[in-house]
Amino acid sequence: MANEPEIYARLRTVVDKLVPLSNDEWAIFRTFFIQKEMDARTMLTRKGQIEDEIYFIHSGLMRLYYTTENDEQITAFIFSENLFASCLESFIEQIPSTQDLETLEPCSLLVLNKTGLEQLYDLVPKTSIIMRKVMEQRFISAQRLLSSYILASPQERYELFARHYPALVQRVPQYILASFLGITPVSLSRIRKRISKS
Repeated sequence: MANEPEIYARLRTVVDKLVPLSNDEWAIFRTFFIQKEMDARTMLTRKGQIEDEIYFIHSGLMRLYYTTENDEQITAFIFSENLFASCLESFIEQIPSTQDLETLEPCSLLVLNKTGLEQLYDLVPKTSIIMRKVMEQRFISAQRLLSSYILASPQERYELFARHYPALVQRVPQYILASFLGITPVSLSRIRKRISKS
């Protein structure tokens, strides 16, 4: 649509790759997304809260993580530009979250709340297909990560991440990347040194 703000134009590009929307459908769909700017290290959802929002990332990074009984933080997912982020189990089932969601960088976001999503299912029926495909992408990413823990060595896991997300290797703090890969920061440092020498 003419003169569409860039953040909304990006959302439409991503959505249209999932399910193309007519201009009339898009005009309704976009109104349910509210633009927000978040500082780095902002907690969006805390463990025990019920997730009420899903976030489309125009710029910035987020991480989803678990906190163990020993206060160790284990990163479950890293979200970057053009992805939808949320504590999905809590969002879908409206139960207390077992995870925390925080920004790693300043983030420019479009935010859709649960009530708005339910209204969109009625107003723009294609929304259900869009959300199904978003969920499918998250499921596949989670399965790939689980498979890499079982089948790949720590170095292979790092190399896979670097191949699929080269821009994130330098953006994600090393201790967070290490926890995402299931290794210690010291091991990650050794792997990087070994790769750089090979």
